[in-house]
Amino acid sequence: MPSQPHITERGISRRDWLRRLAGLGALGGLAGLIAYGLNRPAEVIVLPYSGTQAERMPPPIISREEWGAFSVDISAPNERGVYEKTLNPAGWHVYSGDLRDSYQTLVIHHSAFYEASGIATLLEVQRLHREDRGWADVGYHYLVDRDGAIYEGRNLRVRGAHTQGRNTGSAGVCLLGDFRYKSPTPAQWAGLAAVSRWLIAELGLTHLAAHNQFNEGTLCPGATVLEQLPALVESLGVDYGIEGYVPTARVGRTCDCHSPL
Repeated sequence: MPSQPHITERGISRRDWLRRLAGLGALGGLAGLIAYGLNRPAEVIVLPYSGTQAERMPPPIISREEWGAFSVDISAPNERGVYEKTLNPAGWHVYSGDLRDSYQTLVIHHSAFYEASGIATLLEVQRLHREDRGWADVGYHYLVDRDGAIYEGRNLRVRGAHTQGRNTGSAGVCLLGDFRYKSPTPAQWAGLAAVSRWLIAELGLTHLAAHNQFNEGTLCPGATVLEQLPALVESLGVDYGIEGYVPTARVGRTCDCHSPL
């Protein structure tokens, strides 16, 4: 497996992003549009997971450089220096070796707010995580906006900061927006399905879970997402819930960082 699992296509217009995402989730988008017309939540319809080589090809991903991410600061107060499991259990940690040996679970989140655009929301999420929470970087590995565009967050080879006490071994994907009452758009569902399918195949993940299944005190990822995650999980061919999470000793202690919602 390559040391850098992020593969990004550059120079692609937003129209091209949407065309490609539409190809990945056309059925989901069509069903969603019909459902919205009837004032019902959009249903998630994606093709069954088979773990083929094609599914291990990443969807179009907008790189950190393209969306203007701030640089990583591993000297941040809550992620000082290189991870040392005795003195700094909540610190920055880079997974070694094959990432399939380190990850088991995909955790779904929402940002709980949306600015004027996906880019503006991304920058505010990163600012909150860096300045207000003292983390080295945005806590999620990938983020998906209303148009279905997928953005690179924290490097996948680095432990995230998105689920309290359960970051080691879990990949975090965040839907940009507040989904306590309003559903994600059909394009956003298609983007989530696309990045989830790729991560499951690429990392050999066995489970997908909602943030609040791990941390019961949060409403994340919102009621409308929670209603439809079981259908997405079934179509992806993995198990739903926290049972597959293993805080493996081989990568040290879990980080107690977490997102606010």
